[in-house]
Amino acid sequence: MHMTARLKNKVAIVTGAASGIGSATIEKFLDEGATVLATDINEAGLDQLLEAEEPRLTTFPGNINKYAEVEAIISECVSEFGQVNILVNSAGITPRTLPPEADFEERWEAVMEVNAKGTFLMCHAAVEEMRQAGNGGSIVNLGSIMSLVAHPPSLPFSDGFNPYPQSKGAVLQLTRDMGIRLAPDNIRVNAVCPGFVYTALTENVTEMPDVHETMKALHPMGRLAEPSEIANVIAFLSSDEASFVTAAAWTVDGGYTAV
Repeated sequence: MHMTARLKNKVAIVTGAASGIGSATIEKFLDEGATVLATDINEAGLDQLLEAEEPRLTTFPGNINKYAEVEAIISECVSEFGQVNILVNSAGITPRTLPPEADFEERWEAVMEVNAKGTFLMCHAAVEEMRQAGNGGSIVNLGSIMSLVAHPPSLPFSDGFNPYPQSKGAVLQLTRDMGIRLAPDNIRVNAVCPGFVYTALTENVTEMPDVHETMKALHPMGRLAEPSEIANVIAFLSSDEASFVTAAAWTVDGGYTAV
């Protein structure tokens, strides 16, 4: 791969690092010259990342909805690499990843804990460190097309009580509020809002041919995204090339939200 080194001398923390968009983001960041601390609750997945024996990559397991563990993630990054310049909040779940016996309250709490609270806590701890260092920074939160629009009736994903759109709506509002309040500190905060992506979160529905075809048809480009296509936009927003971009929602959705 050609290295453009847009992120040289930058230190990034990526949550949800063991799979999907998080994993693709780490690959892109390393290609762009960054040093990365990868964190996830999935320790086996983190161990797989280390198989590449990349000297600019370290891993640290943690549960992002526990503030003590979040602080430990930030502390580990600072002690290992001296700073935190970039945070990518890629950890997320959908109700489909939970046990089928979970009731609607359990589903709501689980999804909000990871997607909304986890993002909130990671941002809070990272901002503390970035402010103290005084060098600014970039935070990229993973929103969704569901930050902006509702689940379409043509897909069997919601009865009106699916917490996923609610959680991603919260992420977008957090991004906007943080973005304007942290602008004087030169800490930029943006949300990437992907359409449907081929990841572990969508595997159990893309295996259903009818649902898969409907999902593809909802995107004017006629397909789902690859994780690397989301990672490319995350890398841009994390870099100094996006120096005047903050409090924004970047749709990477093949035209989904324009219809």
